[in-house]
Amino acid sequence: QDLRDKVRKGEFREDLYYRLKVVEIELPPLRERLEDIPMLVSHFCTVFNKGFKKNIEGLSDEVLRVFMGYSWPGNVRELEHAMEHAFVLCHRRIITLEQIPPGIREHSRTARVVFERAPSEEVQEIQEVLDKTGWNLARAARLLGIGRQTLYRKLHKYKLSKPPEYM
Repeated sequence: QDLRDKVRKGEFREDLYYRLKVVEIELPPLRERLEDIPMLVSHFCTVFNKGFKKNIEGLSDEVLRVFMGYSWPGNVRELEHAMEHAFVLCHRRIITLEQIPPGIREHSRTARVVFERAPSEEVQEIQEVLDKTGWNLARAARLLGIGRQTLYRKLHKYKLSKPPEYM
């Protein structure tokens, strides 16, 4: 979370912020650095092969495609948990779709459907989810199965803005 912003809003103690702020590192979310996924997968394979005493070589091409298309709202920790989940279920050398968590697997199916819809249907779905979440963009993006930046782009593209009752 952006602690500076929390301090500004009065949601985090300023004195505690300055105690914790020794070195500040800006790290973009995993969805904005998808090129890191293969390296992280390799790392987690090494760690979990030792921990589970297995010899899994990596992911199938299909799983890698799903991972690269997923928005990773839980960032690297979610990827780590997905890999651990797969390691528990995998009894071969390659992790396949059946071994990855259902939420990630299902997201890949719904994402394809979302991109194949007409723009008017997409606008209607976005509007419904935004109304349902009270225009909480982070929650709306999660429910839509897209990243927050993607939602911002769609809001701009479709000229959707927050109604006064949500301000």
